[in-house]
Amino acid sequence: MDPPTPDSTRLSEGGWTLSREEAEIVHEGLGVSVTAHTAVYEDAGLRERIVEAGGEDRVWRFFFASRLDIAPSPGFGMASAARPYVVRESKETFVEELRERGFEDVAGGDTETVELGGRRGRMTPHRARLSTADRDVEVLGAVVVWHDGDFHVAGGAYPVSGLEPLVDVDGDAYEAELLELIRAVA
Repeated sequence: MDPPTPDSTRLSEGGWTLSREEAEIVHEGLGVSVTAHTAVYEDAGLRERIVEAGGEDRVWRFFFASRLDIAPSPGFGMASAARPYVVRESKETFVEELRERGFEDVAGGDTETVELGGRRGRMTPHRARLSTADRDVEVLGAVVVWHDGDFHVAGGAYPVSGLEPLVDVDGDAYEAELLELIRAVA
């Protein structure tokens, strides 16, 4: 199984580059195995502009999309029973990922149902802080889970303040783009 395919035109026009693809067993127990097939993208243009302005060389904005391979496959009607578990585990994994990337004070918001272009998903917003040698950067992000025959998890994070005067950031535009990228996952 491959990771889900985001809209490649939207990714290239937005300056996103593939930073890694992986297949990882995220749960194994009670006779069930779940493997996440994931593609992670970064905003290479933002990274480059920050480095050119004298800032830290790191991933500042990222987007990911995963398809979950559950074995044995849940029978008809079992996906709705599994959904709360998948949502809970996805939120916990997203928080761990943010912490591994150096984000601090990670806090999740209330999970809500969102429309994803004909599909409905469960979205949880997150807030965090990233401390560098010379600044604190406020970061927002979200993780979304939906089922359309397979379970999908997609999300990302982006800076909203604290990078001035290195670069201008537009948190509203970054949020809108993240949601469009999530909606475009096939």
